[in-house]
Amino acid sequence: MTDAEFLQAVKRSVQEIDPQAEVWLFGSRARGDARPDSDWDFLMLTDKPVNRAFKRQVRDQLFYVGLDTGEVISSLVYNRDNWQALAVTHLYQNIQREGKWA
Repeated sequence: MTDAEFLQAVKRSVQEIDPQAEVWLFGSRARGDARPDSDWDFLMLTDKPVNRAFKRQVRDQLFYVGLDTGEVISSLVYNRDNWQALAVTHLYQNIQREGKWA
């Protein structure tokens, strides 16, 4: 599976839960300095309320993508409004600067 196919699989998996969700790749894979054993870091933004159960649903869905592909996936899940409230954080600024829309 190519990287592009993997990204599409992640996006499809997330959008099964929320078709309007945005999926962003960040970290070493987005910067282009990943090692072969690097994980894949994703940010999911949704308009839906995000609680523990919703995050678990997304992470479970992505777990199966990782299981099928042999890749390690790390994910952050935020409501868009809550994410905007984090604009002063380093994480937000790094993802804005280095992140790539999947």
